[in-house]
Amino acid sequence: MSIRGGSSFQKQNNKIDCVSGQSTASLPCGCLMCQTLRRVLSCGRIKRHFDFIPLIERPQLSRKIKKAVIPAAGKGTRLLPITKVIPKEMLPLGRKPVLEFIVDELISIGITHFHFVVSPEKLSIPAYFDEFAGIEVSYSIQSQQNGLADAVLCAEDFVAGDSFIVALGDSIITPIRVPRPTSRVLECFESTGADGVIIVMKAPKEEISRYGIVHPVGRVDKWFPIDLLIEKPLPDQAPSNFAIAGRYAFNASIFDYIRKTQPGAGGEIQLTDSISLMIADGCEVWGVPLVGSEIRRDIGTFETYFDAFLAALSEEAM
Repeated sequence: MSIRGGSSFQKQNNKIDCVSGQSTASLPCGCLMCQTLRRVLSCGRIKRHFDFIPLIERPQLSRKIKKAVIPAAGKGTRLLPITKVIPKEMLPLGRKPVLEFIVDELISIGITHFHFVVSPEKLSIPAYFDEFAGIEVSYSIQSQQNGLADAVLCAEDFVAGDSFIVALGDSIITPIRVPRPTSRVLECFESTGADGVIIVMKAPKEEISRYGIVHPVGRVDKWFPIDLLIEKPLPDQAPSNFAIAGRYAFNASIFDYIRKTQPGAGGEIQLTDSISLMIADGCEVWGVPLVGSEIRRDIGTFETYFDAFLAALSEEAM
């Protein structure tokens, strides 16, 4: 297990001679030129105009995602006093903690590299998963709670220019079955060439102000383009009733937009605002709706935790 924040983070070795252009493997290279090139090519608005790259070998940018970032640094204040001793992400749902359901979900769609973003008090989280067979685990520390976008930015070294999944550490999606809704995220990401993909769900009007809300373009099908996002709008100002449901896929260009994002709702750097900057810059973002009996279950309050617990327990009993 490797860490970032107060210690070294394991990076890939340089794999291209940028002067001769002779490839020894695949990007990312550690030099500034290759890392800049990788970011330029990662944005859909630009990449479609590059038919060749002079002087150096053109990087083959894979759409296959093998990495996941799981933000889990929140304080869990609405679940006090229990969260003084147990991170909310490690509360049990039946026989397993919340995060194990999420890791199992991601393993089922082919994710092999996991990076947890935690607070200094939550080092038990990466330790729990350190010896899981078949996966690689690392973590970074978010010392101050500056918002979800800032938490994702903490994982930039881990991502190393690749495309990746973001899965919020305090929510599961039920039923817990294969294929998972997250598999549709990967399918959409790979088939559309999108720069970002978001799972969305229909939210009741009285709950709209709790979520980031998206505006779909055209017909709502198995996935659809998004042209607007608003973080926690008032119900009469919401562009739709489609709320972000805690799962995302991005290419590495998202980090540039996070760095440009100003503090928003709650004085924090909101990932919703960073995605809005992507869209304004011409990048493509798509939504994948939950369908049928699929439900996002949040672990933010005792009421929603109990609902998630009973749902998980009933599935284990089947």
